[in-house]
Amino acid sequence: MTLINELHTIAETAEHHEGKTIYLAGGWFNPLQEKILKDSFSSLLKNKTVAHVHVPLLHQYQGSNPIVDGEFNPDQEWATATFDDDVNAIDNADIVVALLDAKDQDTGTIWEMGYAYATHKPVVVLTVGDTFEYPINLMPAQGAIHHLENNTLATFDFYEINKRFYVGKTI
Repeated sequence: MTLINELHTIAETAEHHEGKTIYLAGGWFNPLQEKILKDSFSSLLKNKTVAHVHVPLLHQYQGSNPIVDGEFNPDQEWATATFDDDVNAIDNADIVVALLDAKDQDTGTIWEMGYAYATHKPVVVLTVGDTFEYPINLMPAQGAIHHLENNTLATFDFYEINKRFYVGKTI
């Protein structure tokens, strides 16, 4: 089963709540990132303060997949449309939840965090991995309003986001 199919299956189990709209930023370029994305999406769908979760991978331009023979190879039309759609989704979200694999931080996710910060969207970060062994750049580390201690996305109160500082080394 492909990652996109697995995400659609997770979406079918969604509980419907009143709440915030979340843009879920995260890489999906290695098995750990795929697991973080699936687990976080599933957790957010259970959260009673979340009404909708936008997963960019589920909203690909013309429903196409730019992975051919295991290689990510988007053409310019797909790349431009995907960029525009993702920016629009961030603009329409209340909050950005960013997923970081400490060992292999996705530059697209870092950009999404920066854009959200620049447009005054709260950014909540879930980092998986040892941030003392694999430091995070100080810009995304300081740009988030809340760094989750662990995956508590199912119970996190997105109405009451208090400052929680990054714990780890920065570069």
